[in-house]
Amino acid sequence: MNRPATHLLASRLGFGCGRLNGGADKATSLRLVHTALDQGIRYFDTAPPYGLGASESVLGEALKGRQENVIVATKAGLARPASPGLKQTARAIVKPLARWIPGLRHAVLKGMALRAPAGNFGFQFIATSFEASLLQLQRERVDCLLLHEAQPHDQLAPLQALLERYVASGQLGTYGSSTGEPMSQLVRFGSVRQYRCPAPGAEWTPVAPCDVLHGALRFIAPAIGSAMARDQILRSHLASLLPAGTDPVSATGSLALAYVLDRFESRVLISTNQPQRLTTTLEQVRHITASTEWPAAMSTLHAAFKRAPAP
Repeated sequence: MNRPATHLLASRLGFGCGRLNGGADKATSLRLVHTALDQGIRYFDTAPPYGLGASESVLGEALKGRQENVIVATKAGLARPASPGLKQTARAIVKPLARWIPGLRHAVLKGMALRAPAGNFGFQFIATSFEASLLQLQRERVDCLLLHEAQPHDQLAPLQALLERYVASGQLGTYGSSTGEPMSQLVRFGSVRQYRCPAPGAEWTPVAPCDVLHGALRFIAPAIGSAMARDQILRSHLASLLPAGTDPVSATGSLALAYVLDRFESRVLISTNQPQRLTTTLEQVRHITASTEWPAAMSTLHAAFKRAPAP
């Protein structure tokens, strides 16, 4: 195992826990966390609403008894879903039906999004949320707390004294803010910023080492597939980074992570609900980043993005 590449996974990659679920999916979710640990990941990002409210408790259970030193980040501002057990049951019913009924999953998710409560950044709500997260995670300390999807009109300044109190007590390491959107839509607070990866081929973007990027598999990987379809030389170049016999079209997620790791100095999140996919992707990332050709190939890929026709 290549030492620098392994260190890169531990220091730069994190596991996004949005797909950790309870109920019938709990065993798989526990295995996901253990797989991430076994592959060298030491950073875990969760939130009260994730996994229909089960993500924090599943992560806490999965980490219990493990010896690895990990960093745990959670969030506050969006409520934990009411009746998570009932929602898990409904999810278990909808999941198999969605294979046969076109649009069912999208309709259910849209309905849940419309009924989701608005953000609450009141002093007492954030305090209660943080205390509940500590219990769910079975931890006396959370390394990072992010205000979840704060909007420009939210009054965040009064929260600084509360979070500094948690820092002083040792219950909290640091704090910041997060959004599912690009950095331009992030409401700044604290020292940590979490937001969507800059667009493929974007000009220099001020991404700090302490920032956390997400969305590489969702937004960067499809662009890599399109770039390879347009340029067979690029496809061959990227294929040479992968384990022998690997079709680069099947490895766009790994290539996307490698691109973001090369392009920026920040931490990068990966998320999946399939333990085997997680293993394969991380093994491919390790192989890519161990290659002496990795930086040059990523520069070539970046240039290909910039040449791409406008959508």
